[in-house]
Amino acid sequence: MSTAAIFGPGLIGGSLALALRLKRPGSTVRIWARSEKSAAAASQSFDQVFTDPVAAARGADICVFCMPIGAMEAVAKVVASVLAPDGVVTDAGSVKGSVVDTLEPIFGSRFVGSHPMAGSERSGLTAARADLFQGATAVVTPTAKSDPQALAAVESMWRDVGCRIVSMTPAEHDEAVARISHLPHAAAAALVNAINRRLPEAQKIAGGGYRDTTRIAAGPPAMWSEILLENKAALLAGLEDFTHTLEELKALLHSHNAAALEAYLSRAKEVRDNLP
Repeated sequence: MSTAAIFGPGLIGGSLALALRLKRPGSTVRIWARSEKSAAAASQSFDQVFTDPVAAARGADICVFCMPIGAMEAVAKVVASVLAPDGVVTDAGSVKGSVVDTLEPIFGSRFVGSHPMAGSERSGLTAARADLFQGATAVVTPTAKSDPQALAAVESMWRDVGCRIVSMTPAEHDEAVARISHLPHAAAAALVNAINRRLPEAQKIAGGGYRDTTRIAAGPPAMWSEILLENKAALLAGLEDFTHTLEELKALLHSHNAAALEAYLSRAKEVRDNLP
């Protein structure tokens, strides 16, 4: 019987705990929460809930860090010595470069970074659900130091909860998510702020287009501020590309070139229609 310790019972950690309990019957799922309040809430859904990270991690076969990136290092240093001899550690952070640089020196070859590409604009344990990862992609970011058995264990966990696996380097991951995750959030927030600043009353008649486009701007600001700053360099490069594309669109409108504008929109439609 295996034991998984989930650090952070938010949307991702809570959903992973629910999914593992469902998909790995007979295994033990532990939850670590930073506060008594969070622990009390988690205790409504899970039997083994801890506020002591050492107690949660002791003898665990796999530990998954689902807390904010800035909180990972302190907890890692506390629990590193109490894992099972072959215990594996991974994380679910949205940025991999800084996380790998921080956690790999602490856990050595037992650590393999990962990032499930699943989520919601909602947050917290109340938003967690067992099927959150069904059909999602989990990116794993092994390095030359990663133990092959640790990598296999991390991949197996994500497959068991419904993910397909894609392997990237930490740098490749951060460049990709800057454009397909972090830039969309930044753009959605910028769009809401621009409209609210210039014509706030327009939002009273907003339909599906505006609501769909800006849905992710409703995500937790503190969490997203940390993510955007952690991946600042890649995001700034993505914003430069996005700004250039907006300037291209502005030029087409100024020139009143209907054929070129339609081609611009058609390229986007074709790519969007063929998303995997």
